[in-house]
Amino acid sequence: MNTMEEIIAGIDSLAPASFVSEKLMAVISDPHSSSADLVDLVKYDQSLTVNLLKLCNSAYVGAVKTITSIKQSVALLGMDKVISLIMLANNAENFRTGQRGYDLVQGELWKYSVSSAIIAQELAKEKKVGNMAMVFTAALIKDVGKVIMGDYIADALPGIWNGVQKKGLTFQDAERAVLGIDHAELGAMVAQQWHFDPEMVKIIRFHHEPLKSGGVDRSLSVVYVADCICMMIGQGVGADGLAYRYYQEAVDQLEVTAVDIQRIIVRFREKYEEIDALINISRGV
Repeated sequence: MNTMEEIIAGIDSLAPASFVSEKLMAVISDPHSSSADLVDLVKYDQSLTVNLLKLCNSAYVGAVKTITSIKQSVALLGMDKVISLIMLANNAENFRTGQRGYDLVQGELWKYSVSSAIIAQELAKEKKVGNMAMVFTAALIKDVGKVIMGDYIADALPGIWNGVQKKGLTFQDAERAVLGIDHAELGAMVAQQWHFDPEMVKIIRFHHEPLKSGGVDRSLSVVYVADCICMMIGQGVGADGLAYRYYQEAVDQLEVTAVDIQRIIVRFREKYEEIDALINISRGV
């Protein structure tokens, strides 16, 4: 088995997507899904219900009164918010470790992933991009490939940095050149194996290279811009942080201005303590 085959085989080392996560993809993808469909999906999973209610009652959500049931959470917060919190609870386990090859200590990738997802959801709402739950989820798990590749990257880092510094490659191009696969491609394979929506698979695959997707769509642009904003505020800037190309076209497609970016950053910083609490709760559920 060569290195690339070993990396791909590492998908099986991840905690698999739960039954609820897979079913939730159908709810996210179906414009005719109702709040009743969501409640029916979750209400018989006692563990998920308990964890979801912890997140619903966090300072970040800021519910006006204590939420005590799934039905109440949907009524008060709306489907998009509740689906986002479910995906938060269901995906934390895979991000618990550090990724030494990317110079990310334990918990840092999860903090970046949640921050990116929150910013993506905020941007999608501001720019009226549909299906905010899908955008949130894609932004949340887009770097799951790094969980698998961390140790391989550590061993291959000299060759990767040679490609970046001497050949002008992006970190992702250099990953591909040295290991035969990059973390975004691997993340898309994970999403496929988990039976996630094809649109989400595409966003994960091209979240660093939006113009290579065969036509940039607004959801992909949102996730790309959210990733850039995260780097601007210093979230998730590991070994690879600044070694990517910048695609102004994706920014222009959303008509995102410097003022928009500044406003999003200010809002994020204003709620940072609540967001940090949400991250810590989700890691513990």
